[in-house]
Amino acid sequence: MNNNFDLSDVFQEVRKFLGILKNHIKTIILTTILTVAVFSIALFFVIKPQYQASTQMIVDQKVSKSIRENQIQALQQADSQLVNTYKSIITSPTVSSRVQKRLGNGKLVKSAQVSVDTQPNSQVFNISVKSSNPFVAAQVSNETAKVFKSRLKHFMGANTASVIAKAAPNPAPVFPKRSIGLLLGLVVGVMLGIALALFEEFGAKYITSMDYVTNNLELTNLGEVNDINLKKIRRNAQIIKKHSRHVDNGNQREDEQKRVGIDSIFLDIINVN
Repeated sequence: MNNNFDLSDVFQEVRKFLGILKNHIKTIILTTILTVAVFSIALFFVIKPQYQASTQMIVDQKVSKSIRENQIQALQQADSQLVNTYKSIITSPTVSSRVQKRLGNGKLVKSAQVSVDTQPNSQVFNISVKSSNPFVAAQVSNETAKVFKSRLKHFMGANTASVIAKAAPNPAPVFPKRSIGLLLGLVVGVMLGIALALFEEFGAKYITSMDYVTNNLELTNLGEVNDINLKKIRRNAQIIKKHSRHVDNGNQREDEQKRVGIDSIFLDIINVN
């Protein structure tokens, strides 16, 4: 019995909550539309999109076949360590300054973000570049690979890295994710709408319908009193006051006329006698 009672209470509270949402559905819809509109403006017009291009390279040490067959595991570990070394060289100011000189010290080239993506126990690494222009991102990535290979001979004494795939412009931005942003705006809008609906329902200090009085407060409906407009009442009171004065003045004049008529009648009687 207790479980059934508890479940009925839960269902009743859920119905009340759904009823509140239904009564304030306009507020929820309007808040959701405004929030999605704000997110759309920010995603499409305010936030600058970022594009990414990557050049794929591999560590390629020139060794004899006998060594490669006998010490293949040791070579793989050494190549993994070389990848970390290459990462430091690629992101160094020496390489970035030479890339800027070759491509021109433009604002987009200087603002391009260069990073190296690696995987554990792998000889392959990517030179990734982010920029507000997809073509600049591809150019900087490919040029960074060229400069790195040329400087690698100077630092290491040999060219131990090869390009597997050159970077190509990618028209799809990596930031911001507009579809995810719009979905987030929809969720935020619905949550704000529900919050406003609950605030209007429980934070308001006035009663909007008689159903709340009879159902929620369990009181008897004795009638309704319309809104009282104090300005209108004062204006009507002044009109009534002026009218009453006018009536009083008119009554006084009639009384005076009656008195004058009576006095003249008495005078006529006296003269006759």
